[in-house]
Amino acid sequence: PPPLCCWRQASGRWAAGVACIVMVSVIWTFAVVLKQIIFNDLDYNEPLVLAYVCNACYVVHLPLFALGRCLGFIERVPWRRRQISAAEPAVELEGAWHQGRASQQSKSGEVVGSSVREAFLAGIVIAPIWFAAQWTYGAGVAQTSVTSSTVISATSVVWTFFASVLFAGERLSLLKSLGVLACLAGNAATQLGDLQRGHSSQAMGDLLCLLSAVCYAAYTTILKRLAGEETSVALLFGALGVFVAVLGAPLLLFFGREALARLTPKLFGLLVFNGIFDNVLSQYARRRP
Repeated sequence: PPPLCCWRQASGRWAAGVACIVMVSVIWTFAVVLKQIIFNDLDYNEPLVLAYVCNACYVVHLPLFALGRCLGFIERVPWRRRQISAAEPAVELEGAWHQGRASQQSKSGEVVGSSVREAFLAGIVIAPIWFAAQWTYGAGVAQTSVTSSTVISATSVVWTFFASVLFAGERLSLLKSLGVLACLAGNAATQLGDLQRGHSSQAMGDLLCLLSAVCYAAYTTILKRLAGEETSVALLFGALGVFVAVLGAPLLLFFGREALARLTPKLFGLLVFNGIFDNVLSQYARRRP
C-alpha cells in the first residue's frame, strides 16, 4: 500500500481540485448575472466589446508571472524544453493526446519539462476558438435568461466527451451514454420551453449559447492536446490575452466603433471586473486541478 504521506498528498490535491471547481461554478454564475445587468439594465448590449475587453484581461498573467519570477515564487521556464543526452535513461510516457502531458518523449535526445515556446504556441492556437466561444456566449446571454444560458452552456461537457471519443480514444460506456442523453434531453426541454412561450429572440439566444458550448468543447479538447500538466498556465493564458488584444483590435474597430463611442468609464470598469474574475481567475482555477 502507498505510504500515508502519499495518501494525504493525493487527498489534498483532490480537495483542492474540488474547491477550485466549486469556485469556478460560483464565479461563472455571478458573471452571467453581471453580463445581463450590463446588457439590459445599463443598456449596453455589445457582446463583441465584452468579449474583447474580458479576454484581453488575460495579459495580466504576464506581469504577474514576471513578478513571481523576481520574487522567487515561480521557477524559471526555459524558452525551449531541456534536451537530455541519449546516454541518460529514457522514460516512456503516453502521448500528449491520451494523457494531456507534453513533458517527455522516449527518444534519443528527448525533451523534458515545459517551455515558454510551448505555452505561447498553445495560447495562440486556442485564442480564436476561445474568443468565438466568449463572443457567441455573450450574444446569447443578451437574448435569453440566466437559467437557460447556464443549462445550455453546461452541455459543453457533452460535446467535449464526443470529441474525446472521436479524437482521443476515450471509451464509451453505458453510464456515460446515459449521462449524455440526460444532458441533451434537459437542453432540448429548455429550448422547447422557450419556443412554446413564443420568445423567438430567446430561442436565438439559446442557439448562440449552444454554439458557444460547442466552441468551448473544441477549446477544451485542443488545450488538452497541446498543453500538459507542466505547461505554465500563466504564460499560456498570457499569450492568449496578447493575441486577442493585438489581433482583435482591428475587428473591434471595424464592427464595434459605435459601441466604443458609448463605452463609459463605469461600463469599462465593469467589463474589466468581469474579465478579471470570470476569465482570468476562473480559468486559472479551472486549469490548475
